[in-house]
Amino acid sequence: MTTNIKELESRWEASLLSHDTSAIEKIVAEDFIGTSSSGKTGDKTTLLAEAKRDTNTYTSAVSSDMTVRMFGPSVAVVTGIAKETGKTKAGKTFTHSYRFTDTWVERNGEWQCVAAHAMALPKK
Repeated sequence: MTTNIKELESRWEASLLSHDTSAIEKIVAEDFIGTSSSGKTGDKTTLLAEAKRDTNTYTSAVSSDMTVRMFGPSVAVVTGIAKETGKTKAGKTFTHSYRFTDTWVERNGEWQCVAAHAMALPKK
């Protein structure tokens, strides 16, 4: 079970590379609520709109250091680090690293993220 959730986390992060909103559609629950590293909150519609507006070109988007804690058979909390590198539309290179906490619920045999929180890690 924890391996499956880690794979979903990795798939979500990797969807940035190709701006694949269909992956987000499947992975994120309809009743999702998230808090971004800037402190803004949003639902699934907001998340999808931001993904569609994203003009960055990503060379890498990976999740690492993931820990999954199960709370009964159908609730999991994942903590980890997401690292994204690439170029902005203006051609400026970037590296962003975030510490995240995501809450997953299994519904009808499918795991979906219902809540997410991210905070930017200091640049090294």
